[in-house]
Amino acid sequence: MIDVPPLHPDWLVSFWLETPFLNKLDPHVMLIFLLVVVVIGIVRSRKLLQKQEPDTDEKQFQLLLKKKAVIEEQITRLEMQKKQGEMAEEQYVKSLEEYKKHLENVKSDLLRFT
Repeated sequence: MIDVPPLHPDWLVSFWLETPFLNKLDPHVMLIFLLVVVVIGIVRSRKLLQKQEPDTDEKQFQLLLKKKAVIEEQITRLEMQKKQGEMAEEQYVKSLEEYKKHLENVKSDLLRFT
């Protein structure tokens, strides 16, 4: 006869059989139950992550729309300041170029969502 090593370590068997509550349960049924609980937990967490992804995309889109509105408002305010003589021509051109560059970046980011 071939001597086959035990499938379970001795300490695990003795622990299971000597523990008052565990010795009344079938260990294989318990393992199946734990496996089912883990699988259900993984499935729920994946569903939750899938539900959250559109929300983050929507938030990003709304944020970009707000940025666009703020930049356009700042450009309008900049033009008003120049008309009122509160700003030098060089500063106006420099600020306007910065705002237009930011506006183009925001518009290109918005195009990804549409």
